[in-house]
Amino acid sequence: MVICENVDRKIIPIASGKGGVGKTVLAANLALALADGGRKTIAVDLDLGGSNLHTCLGIKNINPGVGNLLADKSLRFKDLLLRTRYHNLMFVPGDVLVPGLSEIIHVQRKRIVKQLLSIDADYLILDLGSGTSDAVLDFFLVSNCGILVTTPQPTAVTNAYGFFKNLVFRFLRRALSGNKKVSEYLISLGSERAPQSSPTVPQILSRLNKIDKGKAQAAQDYLSMLHPKLVINFSHSPDDTDAGLKIRDLCKKNLNIDMECIGLIGHNGAVDKSVADRVPLLRFEPDSVAALQIGRIAGRILSEPGFPLCTSEASFGKKSFDLVREESHQDFLNKSKADMPDVNDLMQVIEGQKRQIDDLRGTVRILTLRNM
Repeated sequence: MVICENVDRKIIPIASGKGGVGKTVLAANLALALADGGRKTIAVDLDLGGSNLHTCLGIKNINPGVGNLLADKSLRFKDLLLRTRYHNLMFVPGDVLVPGLSEIIHVQRKRIVKQLLSIDADYLILDLGSGTSDAVLDFFLVSNCGILVTTPQPTAVTNAYGFFKNLVFRFLRRALSGNKKVSEYLISLGSERAPQSSPTVPQILSRLNKIDKGKAQAAQDYLSMLHPKLVINFSHSPDDTDAGLKIRDLCKKNLNIDMECIGLIGHNGAVDKSVADRVPLLRFEPDSVAALQIGRIAGRILSEPGFPLCTSEASFGKKSFDLVREESHQDFLNKSKADMPDVNDLMQVIEGQKRQIDDLRGTVRILTLRNM
Protein backbone atom coordinates (compact mmCIF):
# COMPACT_ATOMS: atom_id res chain seq x y z
CA MET A 1 0.00 0.00 0.00
CA VAL A 2 1.23 3.47 -0.93
CA ILE A 3 1.07 5.84 2.06
CA CYS A 4 0.25 8.94 0.04
CA GLU A 5 1.09 11.53 2.68
CA ASN A 6 4.71 10.37 2.48
CA VAL A 7 5.15 10.63 -1.31
CA ASP A 8 4.80 13.28 -4.00
CA ARG A 9 2.91 11.04 -6.41
CA LYS A 10 -0.65 10.53 -5.21
CA ILE A 11 -2.61 7.45 -6.23
CA ILE A 12 -6.34 7.99 -5.73
CA PRO A 13 -8.63 5.00 -6.40
CA ILE A 14 -12.32 5.85 -6.86
CA ALA A 15 -14.90 3.14 -6.11
CA SER A 16 -18.56 2.72 -5.18
CA GLY A 17 -20.59 0.20 -3.23
CA LYS A 18 -23.12 -0.04 -6.09
CA GLY A 19 -23.40 1.01 -9.70
CA GLY A 20 -25.15 4.08 -11.01
CA VAL A 21 -23.86 6.58 -8.44
CA GLY A 22 -21.73 8.64 -10.84
CA LYS A 23 -18.32 7.18 -10.00
CA THR A 24 -16.87 7.27 -13.53
CA VAL A 25 -18.15 10.78 -14.25
CA LEU A 26 -16.47 11.96 -11.05
CA ALA A 27 -13.22 10.15 -11.94
CA ALA A 28 -13.07 11.78 -15.37
CA ASN A 29 -13.86 15.29 -14.16
CA LEU A 30 -11.69 15.10 -11.04
CA ALA A 31 -8.73 14.00 -13.18
CA LEU A 32 -9.39 16.93 -15.51
CA ALA A 33 -9.66 19.38 -12.60
CA LEU A 34 -6.31 18.21 -11.20
CA ALA A 35 -4.76 18.56 -14.65
CA ASP A 36 -6.24 22.07 -14.92
CA GLY A 37 -4.47 22.76 -11.62
CA GLY A 38 -1.14 22.30 -13.40
CA ARG A 39 -0.41 18.75 -12.26
CA LYS A 40 0.58 15.86 -14.48
CA THR A 41 -2.43 13.59 -14.14
CA ILE A 42 -3.19 10.13 -15.51
CA ALA A 43 -6.69 8.66 -15.50
CA VAL A 44 -6.61 4.85 -15.47
CA ASP A 45 -9.69 2.76 -16.28
CA LEU A 46 -9.64 -0.26 -13.96
CA ASP A 47 -13.35 -0.99 -14.18
CA LEU A 48 -12.46 -4.23 -15.91
CA GLY A 49 -15.45 -5.85 -17.51
CA GLY A 50 -17.32 -2.54 -17.63
CA SER A 51 -14.84 0.08 -18.79
CA ASN A 52 -16.35 3.35 -20.02
CA LEU A 53 -14.06 6.08 -18.69
CA HIS A 54 -13.04 6.73 -22.30
CA THR A 55 -16.60 7.84 -23.09
CA CYS A 56 -16.58 10.48 -20.36
CA LEU A 57 -13.26 11.80 -21.70
CA GLY A 58 -14.38 11.81 -25.34
CA ILE A 59 -11.96 9.10 -26.48
CA LYS A 60 -12.86 6.30 -28.90
CA ASN A 61 -12.50 2.75 -27.60
CA ILE A 62 -10.00 1.70 -30.28
CA ASN A 63 -6.69 1.84 -28.40
CA PRO A 64 -4.81 -0.90 -26.49
CA GLY A 65 -5.65 -0.99 -22.80
CA VAL A 66 -5.26 -2.95 -19.58
CA GLY A 67 -7.04 -5.90 -21.20
CA ASN A 68 -4.26 -6.14 -23.78
CA LEU A 69 -1.62 -5.74 -21.08
CA LEU A 70 -2.88 -8.87 -19.34
CA ALA A 71 -2.97 -10.79 -22.62
CA ASP A 72 0.47 -9.68 -23.85
CA LYS A 73 3.32 -9.82 -21.33
CA SER A 74 5.55 -7.73 -23.58
CA LEU A 75 3.35 -4.65 -23.07
CA ARG A 76 3.98 -2.06 -20.36
CA PHE A 77 1.73 0.67 -18.96
CA LYS A 78 3.84 3.29 -20.73
CA ASP A 79 2.83 1.62 -24.03
CA LEU A 80 -0.83 2.24 -23.18
CA LEU A 81 -0.59 5.94 -22.26
CA LEU A 82 -2.71 8.19 -24.48
CA ARG A 83 -2.64 11.94 -24.71
CA THR A 84 -6.04 13.53 -24.32
CA ARG A 85 -7.17 16.82 -25.80
CA TYR A 86 -6.73 18.33 -22.34
CA HIS A 87 -3.40 19.75 -21.17
CA ASN A 88 -1.59 17.69 -18.49
CA LEU A 89 -4.09 14.81 -18.73
CA MET A 90 -3.14 11.34 -19.97
CA PHE A 91 -5.33 8.25 -20.15
CA VAL A 92 -4.91 4.47 -19.87
CA PRO A 93 -7.83 2.53 -21.42
CA GLY A 94 -9.44 -0.40 -19.61
CA ASP A 95 -10.65 -3.74 -20.89
CA VAL A 96 -11.25 -2.43 -24.46
CA LEU A 97 -13.92 -5.14 -24.76
CA VAL A 98 -11.47 -7.98 -24.09
CA PRO A 99 -13.71 -10.68 -22.54
CA GLY A 100 -13.14 -12.46 -19.24
CA LEU A 101 -11.62 -9.60 -17.24
CA SER A 102 -14.34 -9.00 -14.65
CA GLU A 103 -12.70 -11.51 -12.29
CA ILE A 104 -8.96 -11.42 -12.84
CA ILE A 105 -6.75 -13.61 -10.66
CA HIS A 106 -4.33 -12.46 -7.95
CA VAL A 107 -1.22 -12.73 -10.16
CA GLN A 108 -2.84 -10.48 -12.77
CA ARG A 109 -3.81 -7.92 -10.13
CA LYS A 110 -0.24 -7.88 -8.82
CA ARG A 111 1.09 -7.25 -12.33
CA ILE A 112 -1.26 -4.31 -12.82
CA VAL A 113 -0.29 -2.80 -9.46
CA LYS A 114 3.42 -3.21 -10.23
CA GLN A 115 2.92 -1.44 -13.55
CA LEU A 116 0.92 1.34 -11.87
CA LEU A 117 3.73 2.04 -9.44
CA SER A 118 6.15 2.52 -12.34
CA ILE A 119 4.21 5.42 -13.89
CA ASP A 120 5.60 8.93 -13.46
CA ALA A 121 2.84 11.39 -12.61
CA ASP A 122 1.69 13.79 -9.91
CA TYR A 123 -1.72 12.15 -9.65
CA LEU A 124 -3.04 8.76 -10.72
CA ILE A 125 -6.83 8.58 -10.72
CA LEU A 126 -8.04 4.98 -10.79
CA ASP A 127 -11.63 4.41 -11.89
CA LEU A 128 -12.53 1.06 -10.30
CA GLY A 129 -15.56 -1.16 -10.71
CA SER A 130 -18.53 -1.03 -8.37
CA GLY A 131 -19.16 -3.54 -5.62
CA THR A 132 -16.80 -5.59 -3.46
CA SER A 133 -15.04 -8.08 -5.71
CA ASP A 134 -11.48 -9.00 -4.71
CA ALA A 135 -10.13 -7.01 -7.66
CA VAL A 136 -11.98 -3.83 -6.64
CA LEU A 137 -10.91 -4.13 -2.99
CA ASP A 138 -7.27 -4.87 -3.87
CA PHE A 139 -7.07 -1.94 -6.27
CA PHE A 140 -8.67 0.34 -3.67
CA LEU A 141 -5.96 -0.77 -1.23
CA VAL A 142 -3.19 0.25 -3.63
CA SER A 143 -3.07 3.47 -1.61
CA ASN A 144 -4.48 4.73 1.68
CA CYS A 145 -6.52 7.59 0.23
CA GLY A 146 -9.25 6.05 -1.89
CA ILE A 147 -12.51 7.88 -2.53
CA LEU A 148 -15.87 6.14 -2.21
CA VAL A 149 -18.80 7.63 -4.11
CA THR A 150 -22.32 7.22 -2.79
CA THR A 151 -25.70 8.88 -3.06
CA PRO A 152 -28.14 9.76 -0.25
CA GLN A 153 -30.40 6.83 -1.20
CA PRO A 154 -30.75 4.19 1.55
CA THR A 155 -29.62 1.40 -0.79
CA ALA A 156 -26.45 3.29 -1.69
CA VAL A 157 -25.73 4.10 1.97
CA THR A 158 -26.11 0.42 2.92
CA ASN A 159 -23.81 -0.67 0.10
CA ALA A 160 -21.25 2.00 0.97
CA TYR A 161 -20.97 0.67 4.52
CA GLY A 162 -20.83 -2.87 3.14
CA PHE A 163 -17.95 -1.81 0.91
CA PHE A 164 -15.91 -0.53 3.86
CA LYS A 165 -16.70 -3.61 5.91
CA ASN A 166 -15.46 -5.93 3.17
CA LEU A 167 -12.45 -3.67 2.61
CA VAL A 168 -11.36 -3.77 6.26
CA PHE A 169 -11.76 -7.55 6.54
CA ARG A 170 -9.74 -8.11 3.36
CA PHE A 171 -7.09 -5.63 4.47
CA LEU A 172 -6.63 -7.40 7.80
CA ARG A 173 -6.45 -10.84 6.18
CA ARG A 174 -3.74 -9.63 3.81
CA ALA A 175 -1.78 -7.65 6.39
CA LEU A 176 -1.76 -10.41 9.02
CA SER A 177 -1.30 -13.41 6.75
CA GLY A 178 2.11 -14.28 8.26
CA ASN A 179 0.66 -15.75 11.46
CA LYS A 180 -1.08 -19.11 10.99
CA LYS A 181 -3.42 -18.91 14.01
CA VAL A 182 -4.37 -15.32 13.23
CA SER A 183 -4.97 -16.18 9.56
CA GLU A 184 -7.13 -19.17 10.46
CA TYR A 185 -9.22 -17.01 12.78
CA LEU A 186 -9.71 -14.25 10.20
CA ILE A 187 -10.56 -16.77 7.48
CA SER A 188 -13.12 -18.41 9.79
CA LEU A 189 -14.99 -15.11 10.00
CA GLY A 190 -15.91 -15.53 6.36
CA SER A 191 -17.88 -18.65 7.17
CA GLU A 192 -20.33 -16.77 9.43
CA ARG A 193 -23.62 -16.89 7.52
CA ALA A 194 -26.25 -15.94 10.09
CA PRO A 195 -27.54 -12.33 9.87
CA GLN A 196 -25.60 -9.91 12.08
CA SER A 197 -23.28 -12.74 13.13
CA SER A 198 -19.98 -11.26 12.00
CA PRO A 199 -18.09 -9.54 14.83
CA THR A 200 -17.09 -5.88 14.81
CA VAL A 201 -13.47 -4.89 14.42
CA PRO A 202 -13.16 -3.98 18.14
CA GLN A 203 -14.36 -7.51 18.92
CA ILE A 204 -11.89 -8.96 16.41
CA LEU A 205 -9.02 -7.00 17.95
CA SER A 206 -10.01 -8.23 21.39
CA ARG A 207 -9.89 -11.81 20.12
CA LEU A 208 -6.57 -11.22 18.34
CA ASN A 209 -5.13 -9.84 21.55
CA LYS A 210 -5.68 -13.24 23.15
CA ILE A 211 -4.03 -15.04 20.23
CA ASP A 212 -1.09 -12.68 19.63
CA LYS A 213 -0.83 -9.26 21.30
CA GLY A 214 1.76 -8.12 18.78
CA LYS A 215 -0.52 -8.93 15.84
CA ALA A 216 -3.45 -7.23 17.55
CA GLN A 217 -1.43 -4.03 17.88
CA ALA A 218 -0.20 -4.40 14.30
CA ALA A 219 -3.79 -4.71 13.11
CA GLN A 220 -4.74 -1.47 14.85
CA ASP A 221 -1.67 0.24 13.39
CA TYR A 222 -2.56 -0.95 9.91
CA LEU A 223 -6.12 0.35 10.24
CA SER A 224 -4.85 3.75 11.35
CA MET A 225 -3.09 4.07 7.99
CA LEU A 226 -6.39 4.11 6.12
CA HIS A 227 -7.73 7.58 5.33
CA PRO A 228 -10.69 7.00 2.98
CA LYS A 229 -12.71 9.92 1.70
CA LEU A 230 -16.42 10.10 0.92
CA VAL A 231 -18.20 11.94 -1.89
CA ILE A 232 -21.99 12.28 -1.78
CA ASN A 233 -23.34 12.55 -5.32
CA PHE A 234 -26.75 13.34 -6.84
CA SER A 235 -27.66 15.49 -3.87
CA HIS A 236 -30.88 17.50 -3.68
CA SER A 237 -30.27 19.13 -0.30
CA PRO A 238 -27.41 20.07 2.07
CA ASP A 239 -29.09 17.72 4.56
CA ASP A 240 -27.91 14.83 2.38
CA THR A 241 -24.65 15.02 4.34
CA ASP A 242 -26.61 13.19 7.07
CA ALA A 243 -26.43 10.06 4.90
CA GLY A 244 -22.65 10.36 4.85
CA LEU A 245 -22.55 10.84 8.60
CA LYS A 246 -24.43 7.56 9.06
CA ILE A 247 -21.72 5.77 7.08
CA ARG A 248 -18.98 7.54 8.98
CA ASP A 249 -20.49 6.74 12.40
CA LEU A 250 -20.96 3.06 11.52
CA CYS A 251 -17.39 2.77 10.25
CA LYS A 252 -16.03 4.51 13.35
CA LYS A 253 -18.00 2.29 15.72
CA ASN A 254 -17.80 -1.08 14.00
CA LEU A 255 -14.69 -0.93 11.81
CA ASN A 256 -12.27 1.32 13.73
CA ILE A 257 -11.70 3.56 10.72
CA ASP A 258 -12.41 7.24 10.45
CA MET A 259 -13.29 8.96 7.23
CA GLU A 260 -13.79 12.47 6.00
CA CYS A 261 -16.27 13.92 3.58
CA ILE A 262 -14.38 15.57 0.75
CA GLY A 263 -17.38 16.89 -1.12
CA LEU A 264 -21.07 16.89 -2.01
CA ILE A 265 -22.19 17.17 -5.64
CA GLY A 266 -25.68 18.37 -6.48
CA HIS A 267 -27.92 16.68 -9.02
CA ASN A 268 -27.40 18.26 -12.45
CA GLY A 269 -29.23 17.34 -15.64
CA ALA A 270 -26.27 18.54 -17.68
CA VAL A 271 -24.26 15.49 -16.57
CA ASP A 272 -26.23 13.10 -18.78
CA LYS A 273 -25.94 15.52 -21.70
CA SER A 274 -22.18 15.84 -21.22
CA VAL A 275 -21.77 12.06 -21.26
CA ALA A 276 -23.95 11.77 -24.38
CA ASP A 277 -21.80 14.42 -26.08
CA ARG A 278 -18.60 12.74 -24.79
CA VAL A 279 -17.41 15.95 -23.15
CA PRO A 280 -16.44 16.23 -19.44
CA LEU A 281 -18.85 18.34 -17.40
CA LEU A 282 -16.02 20.77 -16.57
CA ARG A 283 -15.91 21.68 -20.26
CA PHE A 284 -19.55 21.07 -21.19
CA GLU A 285 -21.00 23.33 -18.49
CA PRO A 286 -18.07 24.74 -16.49
CA ASP A 287 -20.20 27.26 -14.55
CA SER A 288 -22.70 24.67 -13.30
CA VAL A 289 -22.91 24.06 -9.57
CA ALA A 290 -21.84 20.43 -10.00
CA ALA A 291 -18.74 21.45 -11.98
CA LEU A 292 -17.81 24.00 -9.32
CA GLN A 293 -18.27 21.40 -6.59
CA ILE A 294 -15.97 18.93 -8.38
CA GLY A 295 -13.46 21.74 -8.76
CA ARG A 296 -13.67 22.33 -5.02
CA ILE A 297 -12.85 18.66 -4.35
CA ALA A 298 -9.81 18.96 -6.61
CA GLY A 299 -8.84 22.17 -4.81
CA ARG A 300 -8.84 20.36 -1.48
CA ILE A 301 -6.54 17.68 -2.86
CA LEU A 302 -4.21 20.17 -4.54
CA SER A 303 -3.95 22.36 -1.45
CA GLU A 304 -2.75 19.50 0.77
CA PRO A 305 0.82 18.34 -0.02
CA GLY A 306 0.29 15.64 2.60
CA PHE A 307 -3.03 14.45 1.20
CA PRO A 308 -4.95 12.49 2.47
CA LEU A 309 -3.93 14.14 5.76
CA CYS A 310 -5.49 17.58 6.16
CA THR A 311 -3.90 20.58 7.82
CA SER A 312 -7.21 22.42 8.24
CA GLU A 313 -8.98 21.51 11.48
CA ALA A 314 -12.34 22.03 9.72
CA SER A 315 -11.48 19.12 7.40
CA PHE A 316 -10.93 16.57 10.19
CA GLY A 317 -13.33 13.69 10.82
CA LYS A 318 -16.88 14.75 11.61
CA LYS A 319 -16.07 18.44 11.12
CA SER A 320 -15.47 17.74 7.43
CA PHE A 321 -19.18 16.87 7.07
CA ASP A 322 -20.16 20.15 8.76
CA LEU A 323 -17.91 22.07 6.38
CA VAL A 324 -19.35 20.35 3.31
CA ARG A 325 -22.88 20.99 4.59
CA GLU A 326 -22.17 24.72 4.93
CA GLU A 327 -20.62 24.88 1.47
CA SER A 328 -23.48 23.00 -0.15
CA HIS A 329 -26.03 25.20 1.63
CA GLN A 330 -24.44 28.23 -0.04
CA ASP A 331 -24.29 26.38 -3.36
CA PHE A 332 -28.02 25.63 -3.25
CA LEU A 333 -28.81 29.25 -2.34
CA ASN A 334 -26.73 30.50 -5.25
CA LYS A 335 -28.39 28.03 -7.60
CA SER A 336 -31.85 29.12 -6.48
CA LYS A 337 -30.95 32.76 -7.14
CA ALA A 338 -29.50 31.88 -10.54
CA ASP A 339 -32.66 29.96 -11.47
CA MET A 340 -34.88 32.93 -10.65
CA PRO A 341 -35.79 34.89 -13.80
CA ASP A 342 -34.66 38.50 -14.11
CA VAL A 343 -37.48 40.92 -13.18
CA ASN A 344 -37.14 42.90 -16.43
CA ASP A 345 -37.19 39.69 -18.47
CA LEU A 346 -40.24 38.52 -16.56
CA MET A 347 -42.07 41.82 -17.20
CA GLN A 348 -41.30 41.55 -20.92
CA VAL A 349 -42.75 38.04 -20.99
CA ILE A 350 -45.91 39.25 -19.20
CA GLU A 351 -46.30 42.21 -21.60
CA GLY A 352 -45.87 39.87 -24.56
CA GLN A 353 -48.52 37.53 -23.19
CA LYS A 354 -50.90 40.46 -22.64
CA ARG A 355 -50.46 41.53 -26.28
CA GLN A 356 -51.17 37.98 -27.45
CA ILE A 357 -54.35 37.89 -25.33
CA ASP A 358 -55.51 41.28 -26.69
CA ASP A 359 -54.88 40.09 -30.27
CA LEU A 360 -56.80 36.89 -29.58
CA ARG A 361 -59.73 38.87 -28.14
CA GLY A 362 -59.77 41.06 -31.24
CA THR A 363 -59.81 38.04 -33.51
CA VAL A 364 -62.68 36.48 -31.57
CA ARG A 365 -64.65 39.76 -31.75
CA ILE A 366 -64.22 39.99 -35.55
CA LEU A 367 -65.26 36.37 -36.07
CA THR A 368 -68.31 36.91 -33.85
CA LEU A 369 -69.44 39.98 -35.84
CA ARG A 370 -69.05 38.10 -39.16
CA ASN A 371 -71.29 35.30 -37.94
CA MET A 372 -74.10 37.56 -36.71
